[in-house]
Amino acid sequence: MSEIYCAGIEDFLVAVENASEGDCICIDGLSVIALNSKVLLDRIGLLCEKKLDLFSSSDGIDTRKPDGKAFFRVCSLLSELDRQYLNRRRREGIEKAKADGNYKGRKPISVDEGLFDSVVALWKEGKITARQAMTRLNLKPNTFYRRIKRREEEKMTEFKKTGHEIREEIKEAARQSRKDLDDLKKEVKAEAREVKKAADEKLEIHDVEREIRRERIKAEIEHVESVKQLKKDVEYETKELKKLVEEE
Repeated sequence: MSEIYCAGIEDFLVAVENASEGDCICIDGLSVIALNSKVLLDRIGLLCEKKLDLFSSSDGIDTRKPDGKAFFRVCSLLSELDRQYLNRRRREGIEKAKADGNYKGRKPISVDEGLFDSVVALWKEGKITARQAMTRLNLKPNTFYRRIKRREEEKMTEFKKTGHEIREEIKEAARQSRKDLDDLKKEVKAEAREVKKAADEKLEIHDVEREIRRERIKAEIEHVESVKQLKKDVEYETKELKKLVEEE
């Protein structure tokens, strides 16, 4: 348990962000952390949420003591009453707007996407705290973390879509390669039959013609071997692409 002195609101926000449960935030007066009751209740809510104590020297408040704990309970009660009142007023306003045909739903908070990505990157790298990131983006905690979650879900969806497209391309390339190989085999067999037929019809052929036919057969065999090698190359590239997709 440690005591953390805060001279101003920035010190207070940083201290609350980095403090551990049971630590005590020390200030000269409540005006250091808030200038109106609404903000004060919000600040007290942060302390309660992280289970931190508060010592205000000029106000005689020390939540480590029984009367100080009672101060926290009163603030929590007032904050809850204020929240309920605002929610009721908001619901009444929405119902009235709906009845008048003027309700258009809650307006989304506008945030520069480029700025959001850069600030979140700094936060993930540990260069700024979450509270500092929220301050730069002018977002509340719920909105900040909700937007991060939505952005991660969008990235995962895009990744899955890309992976699916790559797998489909691999399958199509493999299908086309098998088709091309089968066509080449058919052509080679047809040519081989024609050569054999011609050889059977002529028992005696000129040496030059025999040599030409021999070279042609040799070429056809080399062609078959090249087709086999092509098949091996396609299968190897397919395995590499599948491995890349699985690693991503």
